[in-house]
Amino acid sequence: MKNKPIVIAISGIKNSGKTTIITRLIPRLINLGYKVATIKHDGHDFQGDVEGTDSYRHKEAGAYGTAVFSNSKFMIIKEQNNISERELIEHFKEADIILLEGFKYSNYPKIEVVRKEISNNYVSKKETLIAIVTDLDYKFEGVKTVNIDDDQKIMEVLLNHINSNQQCTIDN
Repeated sequence: MKNKPIVIAISGIKNSGKTTIITRLIPRLINLGYKVATIKHDGHDFQGDVEGTDSYRHKEAGAYGTAVFSNSKFMIIKEQNNISERELIEHFKEADIILLEGFKYSNYPKIEVVRKEISNNYVSKKETLIAIVTDLDYKFEGVKTVNIDDDQKIMEVLLNHINSNQQCTIDN
């Protein structure tokens, strides 16, 4: 691959199926030899540690941050205002591809998930869309439309984007 990871957002409104699409793409990308990382934005103030663990107890006691590590992985929980995905992307420099979950209003190139039970149109800026993945029976004018169950076609669209020179590494 290249020196910087390729960043692509998998977007859509709440409960549209973003996580499902991402978890279907990850093993396929790994099987092709890509090193994949993901970053998810959570609109709520999530709890990042498990109750009862030592690190949870450290945080509950008032530490503004805590880290846990072993020989093969680490986790950092840190209170900080105005964190951005750009800071997190820096932690995945060795990745080939970073899939962002969400970021529908960003300038990242994206695949948007539109499901008929949830919505009938996309919400992202058209110029940022690589494709729309949907179970609707119609095509979106001027945007590549792929059936939500066609993993092969979704991968084809994603790989065509990755292999083109339209790669995006940071939000514009």
